[in-house]
Amino acid sequence: MLALVWLIDLLVIAIRILGGRTKVNPVVRLALWLIVLLGLAAVIAAIGAGLVLLDHYLTSLN
Repeated sequence: MLALVWLIDLLVIAIRILGGRTKVNPVVRLALWLIVLLGLAAVIAAIGAGLVLLDHYLTSLN
């Protein structure tokens, strides 16, 4: 349960950094934005791969 609180706290800190409320080195802010964008791209790629695998599975049923 405490680990969940820590994760939420880290998420709040990251959002504050991305939003510009917390003053940090611009390199840190850029790196955090890159992590967010790459994570979003990975999620989109995983959904696309899942849909392709589902299509292959469903076409093999006929």
